[in-house]
Amino acid sequence: MRSRTPVAWPTEVLKLTPLLLAAVLAGWNAPALAIGPTVVAPQYHRAGDLIAASEFVPLSQASQQMARGQYGKALIPLIETVERNPVSVLGLYHLGNTYFELARQTDLPEQQAVYLNQAQQAFERVANLNNELTLVYFRLGKIALLKNDPQAAKRYYQQGILVDAKNAALIFNLARVHDQLGERTEAIRYYQQTLSVDPAFVFAYNNMGLLYEDLRDYQKAEAAYQQALKRDSNYNLARLNLGNLYAVLGQYQRSEKFLNDAQRLEPENEWVYYYLGNLWLRQGAYQDAVSAYSRALEINPKHATTYYLLAVSLTRLKRMDEALQASLNYVQLEPNGEYARELKSLILSVKLSQGHGERFQLKPMKTGP
Repeated sequence: MRSRTPVAWPTEVLKLTPLLLAAVLAGWNAPALAIGPTVVAPQYHRAGDLIAASEFVPLSQASQQMARGQYGKALIPLIETVERNPVSVLGLYHLGNTYFELARQTDLPEQQAVYLNQAQQAFERVANLNNELTLVYFRLGKIALLKNDPQAAKRYYQQGILVDAKNAALIFNLARVHDQLGERTEAIRYYQQTLSVDPAFVFAYNNMGLLYEDLRDYQKAEAAYQQALKRDSNYNLARLNLGNLYAVLGQYQRSEKFLNDAQRLEPENEWVYYYLGNLWLRQGAYQDAVSAYSRALEINPKHATTYYLLAVSLTRLKRMDEALQASLNYVQLEPNGEYARELKSLILSVKLSQGHGERFQLKPMKTGP
């Protein structure tokens, strides 16, 4: 399994000087609007962006509560703000962020859906009032992805790029949506466009390398990972993917070097041991593979594919009772997973053969392109 880079977030910094001056002139003694964990629009030149005097107190209360992570309490003054001024961009933006954070915090799917819908409505109202705020399109795109609607996310990111054609993070997120949808050519095009805007955007090199691997263009994949490491020698995700690529190509010594380097940088990264396990398994070093997969599962005991590969390695060593346990763990995590049928057959075979000396072998794992 290969990890892709998380969604990139914008780097805009809030300019609250107009609000701070207004607060001072109004004789407001409470702390002036704390930025908290969210950011708002840097533009206040449109009529819809003006802050009415009646908004100061509730916005101050809400901002302080958000800064403390008390999003539920922040809702009341934010709703009051928007009721007093339905075209308050600042109030609507904070309201959308508050609903968004509440959606992330709840474990109840139905409640999360309600919060996400409320957040989406607030951000869309902001976009209607001021369509130049790229931060809103980041949020709307993320909400669409959380609602499992990548097509909507694609539209939001495209709208944001129309506003700011040189925003590397927006272009990168659009590339990731194309990537998620399996639209490889478009994804590569937008990753390349990201790099034309910001050549140091190493995440784009890494994800482009994965796409080239999918297309079996291993030379371009290698070049992409190497470029990422050239830009940032500590970018371990590209190092892991490059090490895995060399293992796929049968260049085992180069693979081991890169994976060992990755281990030194991140000794608690489960993927280091997952890829090392794959490397040893490809070479038939089954005991080393068992050790690597076991270490990966110590770090993350809920990764089903690691249990499958552990079962493969243990079967090669004829340690059938342990292979049985690894298989049971996989089936428990992924009862309908890619390897479930295969492992269910192994479980049945081992149970039938116990005490009779019979053995069951899993089908060989692919060891090359």
